[in-house]
Amino acid sequence: MGCSVFMAFVVLQNLHAPELVMNSPVGPVVNIIKTLGQDQVTLLLHHQAAEQTRSVYYLWEQGQIMLGLVLGGCLYFATQKRLLSLVLCGIMLALVLFQFWAITPELSYRGREADFPPGNATSGTMVRALLLYQMMMVTEGLKLVVGGVLASYLFVLRTSRKRSSRREVDLVDHPDHSHIDR
Repeated sequence: MGCSVFMAFVVLQNLHAPELVMNSPVGPVVNIIKTLGQDQVTLLLHHQAAEQTRSVYYLWEQGQIMLGLVLGGCLYFATQKRLLSLVLCGIMLALVLFQFWAITPELSYRGREADFPPGNATSGTMVRALLLYQMMMVTEGLKLVVGGVLASYLFVLRTSRKRSSRREVDLVDHPDHSHIDR
């Protein structure tokens, strides 16, 4: 869950990268801007940042699929096959697979079309790309909520196990030692 928050931070930083370059360009960049024009360089930098963001999404989704499978295996073998933890892990894995197979490929395709307006801005491509980004953010949010519920459930399960094991120990140790055979 922490990695998902970090990835959101990385994506936001990618969105601001072109402005950082354009607001304080170094010497060679100033020459490129003069040659190509500020609008063209800004457009290219925005495209590069968007491509980097799409690549990060794709790689992070692959990592999440592997983490989901490992977590599912751990939950299956470590939590006495509790159904709720397995279902929550399955929901998170299903959300990642939905992103990986449905949202990200379409976002990459539509995003590349939308990276170079003004011709594509009027055709609705920008609207579709923004809708896909919103879908991506909603599924990320759902994964975080389900992951939080799963973490809370596992914490409560762990705490209840400690309490029950303490009761078993307390039952064995009677103050008058009547359970000892003499």
